[in-house]
Amino acid sequence: MGSQFTIYSVSIEKMAASIRRPAPGTVETSRQRAAAVDARWELEASRTMVEAVDDIFGDRPKDPEAGHVYALVWQDLIEYDESTRFDFGPLRLGAQYLREASEEFESAGVPRELTPVRFMYDHPFAGTPLSRHMPVIGHVPAARMPRMRQVYGGIVDQVVAADLVKVLLAAVDETLDFNAFAREVPDGPLPLRDLVTFYG
Repeated sequence: MGSQFTIYSVSIEKMAASIRRPAPGTVETSRQRAAAVDARWELEASRTMVEAVDDIFGDRPKDPEAGHVYALVWQDLIEYDESTRFDFGPLRLGAQYLREASEEFESAGVPRELTPVRFMYDHPFAGTPLSRHMPVIGHVPAARMPRMRQVYGGIVDQVVAADLVKVLLAAVDETLDFNAFAREVPDGPLPLRDLVTFYG
């Protein structure tokens, strides 16, 4: 089975607030899910999933050698937050496919910073070590969504990697729709959503 490219439409601002002031039971249920992973898998890392949960919620110093464990915890937290998930894969050629697709997109007019091989390494969680293994965390800020919609919408019928374009557009459209709503909430605005990606 190949690697997976997973995209979430989620508010990083809201997530950060919930990490600082978690709702009752949030840490406990996160630890339970982490403990289940620890029991199933033998992660080659200096931190367990449970320890990584405690590091994140407790704002404790992070182990620089356990970036992939923190990435797994962030994905779990996003999965169980108010997010929308989009999957692309499994990718038999993995990073090679994404690299070749990005080259094709750039040739078709997509700015380099909006190609997968650029944003898929744009780690959005300050203070968390970068993952040296899988999964790798990426990020497209809300401010880039309109431009991303424009450039990807213009190439969907022109590229070989059209299936990837369609998944990206679905995620962007979901985010743009939510953000339009968030800006118009009478007691708002609500925190805007970004895209957060996990490759691995």
